[in-house]
Amino acid sequence: MKELIQSGIQWGNVDFTLSDILIVILVIAIAQLLIWFLRVLLGRVFRKTNIEEGKRFMILRLLRTLIYAISSAIALETIGVDLTLLWASSAALLVGVGIGLQNFFNDVISGFVLLFEGGVRVGDELEVDGMLVRVERIDLRSTRVITRYGNLIVMPNGLISGQTVRNFTQGDTASMLEVKVGVAYGSEAKMVERILIECANAESLVIRRKETAALFQDFGDSSLNFSVYFWVNQPWSRRVISSNIRFRIDEAFRKEGIRIPFPQRDIHVIAPEAE
Repeated sequence: MKELIQSGIQWGNVDFTLSDILIVILVIAIAQLLIWFLRVLLGRVFRKTNIEEGKRFMILRLLRTLIYAISSAIALETIGVDLTLLWASSAALLVGVGIGLQNFFNDVISGFVLLFEGGVRVGDELEVDGMLVRVERIDLRSTRVITRYGNLIVMPNGLISGQTVRNFTQGDTASMLEVKVGVAYGSEAKMVERILIECANAESLVIRRKETAALFQDFGDSSLNFSVYFWVNQPWSRRVISSNIRFRIDEAFRKEGIRIPFPQRDIHVIAPEAE
């Protein structure tokens, strides 16, 4: 039995005995058992805390990777593999791979930032590159978002962390919207102001605790230009809200006889002089 355990095979300059193989299997088994124990322990901790799902996934993934890395190093050292020589021989390869995958590593690091900084969370409504999206899942390299049209988009984490992102969910959830309208010259400006404010406040999704304001913006080429500003706490529905207010403005203007003009140009035709 002793001779069987001490017997083995040779791979390169390293001799593997049966005992070395058994030790490697034991190390792997212990690593698997440790991962299972941490998963159960952290599961109980997570249930008692408010840590979001994305951070839970990242913590478990990091611990599992760390345990596998340490157990692999222990197993290789046990069977006599020189890790220093291994790392030295693969240094040039790692540098080349690192250069080729720099965008990948940038996305991974950005994933850590998003998950642990807390600036973006699952369920948040964001405006990224002019597009309104809702975060469905944050992974190590990418973030899954849903647009207002129901389309699933996978965004690299570097795109979200590398630019200014407007978060409608965190902080003050109220968001100010603007509806522009032009009226014909000769319209009573104060009446237009009153109608715009009344039409905005008539929308049920407009926040009453914040002031609604109508501003006389400018004397345009063909119209008096106004804007009405109002606050909502459902930016996902902002197009519907703005549309509802425009319907009310159009109805109120027709009732009061206020015209919304179209651009007009005066054309002067000069007849050629008679010879």
